[in-house]
Amino acid sequence: MIDTSRWRGWGRDVVLAVTEPGALGQAEEIVRSTIDVSEAACDLRRGDAELHAVNLGQGVPVRVSPRLSTLLRSALRAARMTDGAVTPVDNRLDAESVPPVHPVPSYLDVRIEGDTVHAPWGAGLDIEETARADTAGYGAALAAEGLECGVLVRIGDTAATAGTRPDGGWQVALPGRNDIELPAGTAVASRRAGDRADDRWHVVTVVAPDAVWADAAAQTALHCEVGAIAWLEQYALAGRLVDRRGQVHTTAAWPDSRAA
Repeated sequence: MIDTSRWRGWGRDVVLAVTEPGALGQAEEIVRSTIDVSEAACDLRRGDAELHAVNLGQGVPVRVSPRLSTLLRSALRAARMTDGAVTPVDNRLDAESVPPVHPVPSYLDVRIEGDTVHAPWGAGLDIEETARADTAGYGAALAAEGLECGVLVRIGDTAATAGTRPDGGWQVALPGRNDIELPAGTAVASRRAGDRADDRWHVVTVVAPDAVWADAAAQTALHCEVGAIAWLEQYALAGRLVDRRGQVHTTAAWPDSRAA
């Protein structure tokens, strides 16, 4: 039996599901605390967000909390795996305004040694999207390990699972269609396009081994235009892409293309 809880957190709808109803209360405490800590670390809309200190450092090493260090590492991993298509670096200065002694920074210039972050001059880090995905996975893992049950955590359009698989599997709703069965220990993320009529894809959904990779892959594929399916296929990712006409395209690894 699956028991669920829903609330609004970090600007998104949060869904928590557990395979042991008696564990729901404790699981919610764990997940709420995890979200609160992550939000305090990197939500730049908050004046007290820890990430502000890193952005104000401008080339000076800054010591951060273990949680922010982990979130930054996840953001850099997403950047490496997508070759910079998903990047934590929001350049404050364009190439023409940067003096020659200060090259335009990229994610490749950000270094983390232990809990000390070295961000280059001219760069502002914004990791909120990947941080939400990381938090979904981290919260699910913490609750599953601590309570010895299966857990699903969904923040916005990214869901992560950990622990035991419930009878019937984890059923996760996708944008504009029925549920998909998510294997235990995996994650799914959906990315939606804006209102630009010339965007090829309306929504992209990706299933991956972890939430950060699922979210980063979905975001990258959304902007890959005609190369999106090939890009997902090279990583053997399960992907479902809906174009502007409503036609559905899937990769070979999608669990049931006939029901897509």
